[in-house]
Amino acid sequence: MVLLSAAFFGLITTFSRLAYDAGANPLTVVETRTTAFVLVIGAIQLVARRSFWLPRRVMIATFPMSLGIMVMSIGYLASVYFIKVSLAVVLFYSFPLIVALLAAATGREKIVLPKAIALLVAFSGLVMAIGLESGSLDWRGVALVMLGALGVAYNLTFTGPYFKGADGLTVNVWNNLWGALALGAYLLLSDSVAWPTTGVGWAGLGGVAGCYVAGLPLMFGALKYLAPSQTAVMFNLEPVVSIAVAGLLLGEVTQPLQWLGVAIMLAALCFSALRGAKSEA
Repeated sequence: MVLLSAAFFGLITTFSRLAYDAGANPLTVVETRTTAFVLVIGAIQLVARRSFWLPRRVMIATFPMSLGIMVMSIGYLASVYFIKVSLAVVLFYSFPLIVALLAAATGREKIVLPKAIALLVAFSGLVMAIGLESGSLDWRGVALVMLGALGVAYNLTFTGPYFKGADGLTVNVWNNLWGALALGAYLLLSDSVAWPTTGVGWAGLGGVAGCYVAGLPLMFGALKYLAPSQTAVMFNLEPVVSIAVAGLLLGEVTQPLQWLGVAIMLAALCFSALRGAKSEA
């Protein structure tokens, strides 16, 4: 389930690029996938007669978490409007490094020597992966994807404790509902909606929505059978899928040294996650 979820998420960036090339804009793509999630998963919840109720503390926490999700979604998906999908994926996956720095700066977690070494190795892999792309860097794309990484790092660092004991899928229905309402209002008031103008573009937009709607429930379903650390490690399949699919469908070329850098970064992050899980046990 977690590998299938990672594969679905890995397809989203390439599908987004197909929609952009056909005339869509990032905000419309994000609004479409967010609304689709609320409608589809909400309908399934209703048919299954599952409650939408959340404890007051958890419901209040859905507002800042929704903000983090929207920052992540807009930043990450908008970045591929300006830079290659493969580059955006590698930069986005720097978020575990940001999580470690935020956790250390706020006193939530100490960075012991083995973890510090693993994070430094991961950073060196990141530098190796993007080093050959310096000529094609657009600062807007880099700024957006790093904003997206900061959004997911914020949620992982600060909001997790508020959702213990709550149903993850129900929480995400509310998270996506707040985001869909806010972004939808902006798009209508600013008249900024831009739909694809070709069949391939509409297929890309549908692919973004479908992969998002399928990927999240699979991820939460996997958590019933796997420890969070195991899920996090296996989710490192996502950037590999993203880069490979971008090469197949968009013709993006990834050099062998860049693949090596990605492998070093992901291996170091896997080591850090597994060591963290072992110390917690």
